Amino acid sequence: MKETSYVILTDSCSDLTPELVKEADLNIIPMTFRLGEQDYMDYPDNREIDMHKFYDELRNGKLSRTSQITPGKYIEILTPFLKDGKDILLLVFSSALSSTYDSAKNAASFLRENFPERKIEVIDSLSASGGQGFLAYHLGLNRNLGMSLTQNVLWANNNRLHIAHWFTIDSLQFLRRGGRLTASKAWLGTLLSLKPVLHVDDLGQLVPISNVRGRKQSLLSIAKQFKETAVDPTENMVMILHADDEDDAKLLGNLLIKKYAVPKVIYSNIGPVIGSHSGPNTIALFFFATKR
Repeated sequence: MKETSYVILTDSCSDLTPELVKEADLNIIPMTFRLGEQDYMDYPDNREIDMHKFYDELRNGKLSRTSQITPGKYIEILTPFLKDGKDILLLVFSSALSSTYDSAKNAASFLRENFPERKIEVIDSLSASGGQGFLAYHLGLNRNLGMSLTQNVLWANNNRLHIAHWFTIDSLQFLRRGGRLTASKAWLGTLLSLKPVLHVDDLGQLVPISNVRGRKQSLLSIAKQFKETAVDPTENMVMILHADDEDDAKLLGNLLIKKYAVPKVIYSNIGPVIGSHSGPNTIALFFFATKR
């Protein structure tokens, strides 16, 4: 069997559209979340809950809680591929933000003992949302062009820290709920119309960078980061994700196209797992960069 006969899986924190999943021939493992008292699975096509409805529920005060993928669930999902004679490349949500990576490693260790003839590679994406999706999408394209499993793992490790993640969050109340901000600071920031700008650092952690006044300035701030760090903007595919705010996502995308001649902008939703923590109207920008 050729080494190119392998499958690529990643979890639904990658926030890819069904079209991108199909184009890159990826397998998405749905994560679970609980909205109010009901449990849902997070699929790329949002088959269990519409994203506008999900974010409206958050706006109306309903709480959403997320959970990691267990080793048992990974074993259940990966075993049929191994029985079918496929090797596996598994790209996982940042280990700095979830214990899912530990679950994946434990599952892989168990499965290697039961399928010693198969290769199972687990990669810590050190990424979140569209950054993880950006990496998974390119891994799929690499495989489809004939890159071997070994080569693709090396490519991922060499390139994952060159995928920039820039977020602006609309409501400070969701940072407060997540314990990243005190109630008094959230109240004062809301009063002053402060919008946090955050990014994911080289350790895969979500790090606050600055607070700016007003929504427009926050979008300009993350566009500035693109200008300063993007690898050849005129050849750089960009992903912009939004939490039920397509208008502002398009505003940012058009700005990048007009000012920096970006050739391709892909839009997608911030899914419910990430959106449970960032809240409605979050805008996120992902691209290849000289550094994060």
